[in-house]
Amino acid sequence: MTSFFIPSAPGPSGEQAYNELRMQTELRMGRPPSRRRIMEIWTRRGKVDCITKVGAPDPISGDIVIAIFDMGSHQPFVIYRQHPDPRGADTCEVLGCNAYSISEFAP
Repeated sequence: MTSFFIPSAPGPSGEQAYNELRMQTELRMGRPPSRRRIMEIWTRRGKVDCITKVGAPDPISGDIVIAIFDMGSHQPFVIYRQHPDPRGADTCEVLGCNAYSISEFAP
């Protein structure tokens, strides 16, 4: 299994970046995401089946995926992508609640 990482914040700063994204997600969604650290999800986005993986280009936008959050049973997934311009803000997308497969980072 792959060890946890945030592509835009290598090393120990990855934990801080991840916790900041968790807090942003809680504020945006009105509840905290689950503690699962998701590495990749295989899901339907629009009319396309996609594998969305942390550290890889998003299959729809092409921007690098930096985090995936699970909001809980029958709740959506939230993905964050790194803005291509380092001065720009990372983007967030709320996906549906169904996934064909979910892979987590190694504990």
